[in-house]
Amino acid sequence: MSVAVLDSRRLKLIALVPDNSVSIFDRFREFSRFGDMQQIAVRGRIVAERTAMAAHIDAAVSISDRAVLLLAQGSACAAAAWWARLSPNSYTANVSGALLAAPERSGLKCHDFASPKMRLPFPTIAVGADDETQRLGIEWGSRLIDGPILTAATAPTNRLRAIIERFTAAVVERDVVAAHRILHAIGDD
Repeated sequence: MSVAVLDSRRLKLIALVPDNSVSIFDRFREFSRFGDMQQIAVRGRIVAERTAMAAHIDAAVSISDRAVLLLAQGSACAAAAWWARLSPNSYTANVSGALLAAPERSGLKCHDFASPKMRLPFPTIAVGADDETQRLGIEWGSRLIDGPILTAATAPTNRLRAIIERFTAAVVERDVVAAHRILHAIGDD
């Protein structure tokens, strides 16, 4: 039996960034492994903006020929959770997970991205040390990684890259375990 390592070229990164903010993920473009990352600006002040943003996420996820890892920062984390909770399973099935960095709701009114309080339909990691990150991470069913509040100026690119690489390795392991269960169930192991 061989286990394939998930190469980032087999993983599509989609970054959700609050409108008019500098992305903490921009420096990932410097690394060829993450060069084709797609960025979507999060606007949610009116229904039309939220609808358009959701359509952009739907399109980016559905046309990807690879598994998707969502990256979100700040108030865009609430938008990612809103999209994931309200989208049909067929829309979220291609998402292997999400990295939610320094989630907060201060940039958006809470009711703009209100959604049912339930776990997200894919594995998530919430990064941040403040109480809001801890609260939202628990609500979303995230694995919590304690760390400083991240900004574009202070984002430790190597740390975020290492988190993404560990996360993708965990996705591969989960997929391999699931494949072994299926093979065992059908008697082909």
